[in-house]
Amino acid sequence: MGSALELIVVACLLSAPDTCESHRVRLTVQGGDPQLCVYASVREVAYWQQLHRKWRVKSWRCAMTSDDEVI
Repeated sequence: MGSALELIVVACLLSAPDTCESHRVRLTVQGGDPQLCVYASVREVAYWQQLHRKWRVKSWRCAMTSDDEVI
């Protein structure tokens, strides 16, 4: 059991801006370096936004997660 990085994206529905949810995205970052997560997150958030056009990204952050945790 190791640890991996994930991106927590908080996004709100465009049709109901008060309806916000957290979405988890697993990241593959060489060496699991949290600092690299910060750099990779900008690209990943932009990609997530393109795939989820009904949502508007409000914020995001990097977090560690256990390999056996289902995300």
